[in-house]
Amino acid sequence: MPKAKSKATVMAADGSGGLAKVQDRRFEQGDWPIRFEVPNEQADTWLRYFSAECESRGWNSSSFGQMEARENSGSVTVNIGGADKASLAVVWERKRERPMNVRARSAGVPEFPLAEAQELFERVNDRCRSGATERIYRRGLLEYDGLPWCGELWLDDTLRLGPPSRQDETALLGPRVIVIDALVDCVGRSDSIWVFDKNLRELSVFLSVAMGTTVRIPEQGRTWTWTSSTDGTVECAVRNVGYWEQHNPTDMPARNAVRAIPLRPVSRPDFSQRGIDITTTEMSLPADVTDLWTAYRALTEERRQRFLQAGSKWQEALAHSRDRDTLSFALMVVACESLKPEGSPFQGHNIYHIVEALLGKSIADRLKADWFRPQDVRNVHLHRGEFLNSEFDQVDIMSSYHDPTFDQARRALAPIIQQTIIEWLRRLGKFTMPPIERKKTLRRWIKDKALIILPVLTASGVVVGWFLRMFSYH
Repeated sequence: MPKAKSKATVMAADGSGGLAKVQDRRFEQGDWPIRFEVPNEQADTWLRYFSAECESRGWNSSSFGQMEARENSGSVTVNIGGADKASLAVVWERKRERPMNVRARSAGVPEFPLAEAQELFERVNDRCRSGATERIYRRGLLEYDGLPWCGELWLDDTLRLGPPSRQDETALLGPRVIVIDALVDCVGRSDSIWVFDKNLRELSVFLSVAMGTTVRIPEQGRTWTWTSSTDGTVECAVRNVGYWEQHNPTDMPARNAVRAIPLRPVSRPDFSQRGIDITTTEMSLPADVTDLWTAYRALTEERRQRFLQAGSKWQEALAHSRDRDTLSFALMVVACESLKPEGSPFQGHNIYHIVEALLGKSIADRLKADWFRPQDVRNVHLHRGEFLNSEFDQVDIMSSYHDPTFDQARRALAPIIQQTIIEWLRRLGKFTMPPIERKKTLRRWIKDKALIILPVLTASGVVVGWFLRMFSYH
């Protein structure tokens, strides 16, 4: 679709307490005294640097864009004050995986000084070219259900996981909060919001794998809630949901401000039985959690993406473990399959090959038992939507018979998948897949020898046809 003017009217703050219409200046004619090209390798971040530089100067900006598969374009209007102040119009255009073309000029009266505009773009281009960043403190929250988080954990010098100021004291297991303090490398203060949000999502995936429970970003919104009094009266109302921390610092907290979270010894792969007893009062983590975080940070960009893909599916599997049994089981298998390398040599590999490569043949052989076979569960559910448990069956606690096989398989599969992902991370994603041993059948032999058989059959057909023609002629 070619560039087109929008019929929508968009209003934005004008910098003086009022609103101004956002102008789409891509189609304006006339002279554009400033024109330059941003190289392809810098084009993805140039607008972030431009926005950060305007913010650092106290300027407001409003933008308008059109996103298409082949080309993106947009315009930005920079206001240095109210409606009676000078403004700068910037138009950018970029085709897929190509450099970005930028042009700019003064917009309105009074004129925006050309020298000041040129100095602005020189500053932005220099910072974008060098990849300059600044370190900004941010605080956020993660949540999970389980034992309370009572201590602090420093994954590195820039990332602290601390306890909330309030805990749910009504039960040992309940909704819990982790306070995240971080120093974020970004191009500006507003940019730190999006960078920190991305870091939080990655951290939630990592902790879901390390802890074996669903760690998530808190959901914002409003919902119906109810409370009951001692006399049995129930009160119902719509309220905001989520935890609110009353006191928030402006700088990174000092180390050892609170006691450290307990760390338990661990030997990988860890299949030890874990539970709670009368001595268990708070959340503990495996002793190698900081080593696992260091390994995650050391991954290449491609392997980090692979870990996040596997960890996200593991996270989803845990989230559906109570309401969608078969889906949860299938997602665990998908999480494991996400770890295999890309490429045609590995298309035929599945969970059994990955587990064998990372945890050993004995554990992989256990998965192949007739009562287990997770690959079959994955196939029939994702391809045909079949349920292997009683998701929509009537639950009758007085039933005289219930087959616990699927529940046993699901409980056995969870630690295997978790340890497989952790072992992949410990090896930094470097492992050798076992070759696929296929049965020798005529069909497979023909498929493997197709490049030899087809020319031979073609030549044979030509020869036979020539003889038949000769005999027919005679």
